[in-house]
Amino acid sequence: MARLPLLAVYVLMPLAVLAGRLAGRPEVAQHFGPRGLTLWLTLAGLALVACLGRDLLARARQPKSAWTGLVLAAAMAGCVFLLLRLLGPVLSQALALAPLLDELRLPALVLFACAWAWSFGAPRREDLARLGGVLGALLLLDFLLTAIMARQLVLGGGLLLGGGQAASDSLAFLLCLALSATLDLPNAMPAATPKTWPGPGPAAAPTHNLSRWLILAGLFASSSRAGLAAAALIVLFLERGPLHERLALFCAGVLGIWMSLALPLARTLSMPLGSGDELGLTWHLTALLEAFRVQPLAWLHGLPLGEPMALAMPDTGGLDWDPEAAGLAVSVFDIPSSWLRLLAAWGAGGPGLALAGLLACTLHGRRRFGFGLLLATLVLAALTPALHTPATAGVLALACICAWHPAPGTAPGAPNTSDTSGAH
Repeated sequence: MARLPLLAVYVLMPLAVLAGRLAGRPEVAQHFGPRGLTLWLTLAGLALVACLGRDLLARARQPKSAWTGLVLAAAMAGCVFLLLRLLGPVLSQALALAPLLDELRLPALVLFACAWAWSFGAPRREDLARLGGVLGALLLLDFLLTAIMARQLVLGGGLLLGGGQAASDSLAFLLCLALSATLDLPNAMPAATPKTWPGPGPAAAPTHNLSRWLILAGLFASSSRAGLAAAALIVLFLERGPLHERLALFCAGVLGIWMSLALPLARTLSMPLGSGDELGLTWHLTALLEAFRVQPLAWLHGLPLGEPMALAMPDTGGLDWDPEAAGLAVSVFDIPSSWLRLLAAWGAGGPGLALAGLLACTLHGRRRFGFGLLLATLVLAALTPALHTPATAGVLALACICAWHPAPGTAPGAPNTSDTSGAH
């Protein structure tokens, strides 16, 4: 049960998206894809059933009166009746509460991850690394099959990667989290000097090394510039091994970013071309700073969620624009960067609290795994809505809980000498 959420996101979610596309049902990808909440609601239901079943089995072994079960059943029925009566008026106002509920997704998923780890235990970083290798293999296979059928390289193509740049960035963030998990595993990269590793013996090294290469291959297949940038930085600064090997992988990541920007490769229609048709991060940053200038107190409590943050005027190409015509209203939930969105919605305390949580998990575990999670989140949450996508936010919360616990064989709070010798 501890590894079930990771298995659902890294394996079952891509297979569900693939089955929906093959069956001609795009709504499956909307509900079970990275942005859907159906997968997490299903996991919550399974957790509730498992906890209730475990509690009933424990109570069945204890002598008790029959009246206890009847009283509990009546109390639960009364609570359900009252909730249904009270939720009626609230549901009629759900449209006005939608922006607030949308911003509460991240804390809700963090609480879900904490409750899951408390009930069933934290997942192991070995499971995260292996499942990342499975996802990387799926993306690589999807990329190769698409290239064979199209007889050319297709960026963002295929049945799994055909969901646009947002889907590619979400899958790349999942791969970067799994890549961070390989940093503390034995022989993730051949070291320059012999080491003594805690945990599994040398027999597990080939599996971890294979997972690492599959993760890197999946990142190149995703064509996510943000994911490639984060992976290149993780490999260069956090991996063990000779400097020339890490520099070679870093240059390969930079080359992949350059190819996606400069070469006239084929792309899917759903992938933005970066031609200026969509609003960029620079525009959102300028609009956010202007909104904070108008409302200085918003630095403390955030901007109103139910009101537009700014108006985007279309490019008229030199033609006259009617000054009385309103532009496109841009709200807080339209910001494509999670760090900017947290700042706009909650003020300076939003990104500060998220960074404090990441730093706490990193410093408490004192492992490269935690530093990898921090670096990947800093990069990808700055360029993509990674913290506001259910799949990536939930897996990040579970990975942080895993990074909070020291690795087997390391005393809590003890210096980790293996973390300071491979980056020279």
